[in-house]
Amino acid sequence: MHRVILAIKNQKLFATVKNTLIENGYSITDTASDFSDCLRKIRVLKPDVAIIEYGFSVGSMVEMIDILKNDKICPVVILANQAQKSNIESVILEDDEFNVFLYNPFNKWAFISFVEMVVRNWSKLRKLEEHIKKLRDDLETRKLVERAKGILMKDLKLDEELAMRKLQKLSMDHQIPIKEVARRIIEWKMNNKQ
Repeated sequence: MHRVILAIKNQKLFATVKNTLIENGYSITDTASDFSDCLRKIRVLKPDVAIIEYGFSVGSMVEMIDILKNDKICPVVILANQAQKSNIESVILEDDEFNVFLYNPFNKWAFISFVEMVVRNWSKLRKLEEHIKKLRDDLETRKLVERAKGILMKDLKLDEELAMRKLQKLSMDHQIPIKEVARRIIEWKMNNKQ
């Protein structure tokens, strides 16, 4: 069950969206009454998706979009009519966090399909970002370990296998990650260069 925050002023549109979501297994976590209320609730409740009517608040939609772009908490579906579409698209460009759904006329099936696609793509994107972060960390660890092994091989006259075992033993003995052991060896060498 996906959790949703709704920020819709138009009462008829609000009722239609809310009922459509509930009928399709979504949970309305909360509703927002204005710009700051919406931002606060998104940050605190961390919903699976926020659905916002274009211009629902006195606060600037452009400002809200900029803030939410930086936060990257959840995807946002912006409900707009045809006349508002170009205004929104000029602000959001092709950000993965923001998706525009034209609600006039409102098609329940198209809306639910759109929201499901947005949530699914957001989840995939977050997983890819986490995977990339892990790969970068692994690469950084490998580089540090290789440099530290080189230092140990040169300074202690060890072969590569013994240098690696020495790093592993230091890591286990001091209960710190091998990356940190390697970093400390490199820093020690840099500080003691003659």
